[in-house]
Amino acid sequence: MVNKNCFFFLVVLLMLGCTSDDLVLKDTELQFTSQKWKLTQMTGSWVNSVSEGEEMEWQEYYIFHPDGSFVKSREQDGIIKEASGTFEIVEFDNDDADYLSLNYVTGEELVGSCSGSDKKETLRYLSSTEIYNTWMACDGPGLYYVLEKD
Repeated sequence: MVNKNCFFFLVVLLMLGCTSDDLVLKDTELQFTSQKWKLTQMTGSWVNSVSEGEEMEWQEYYIFHPDGSFVKSREQDGIIKEASGTFEIVEFDNDDADYLSLNYVTGEELVGSCSGSDKKETLRYLSSTEIYNTWMACDGPGLYYVLEKD
């Protein structure tokens, strides 16, 4: 027969071992309003190839809505293009980071990913106010976004 104290200790140990302390967003209070994330920095594959603000090749932002939809807008050479789709917050096995997984419904030409043909894009949280596109993993530009405050 198992000692009651030993059983209680085992249950507490299991509960502590199953927490999600590795999530970047674990202490972030969920917001139930739309969030606008603006592109603030681009990096290239060359050392020290960083551009910010008006120096960037294009201007861009995402708006994430509480219903799980998003809009992406890009202005380049005076032309504005838009895309839309759905998103969800995900975590991948063996990775401490949180990600936004985007599925495009329209505007597929704005997909920034290693395999743009599947209409999916992944953004990684650096903090609760900073994200970046994972496109740079396959020699795409590094695109860094900041959450705009109201």
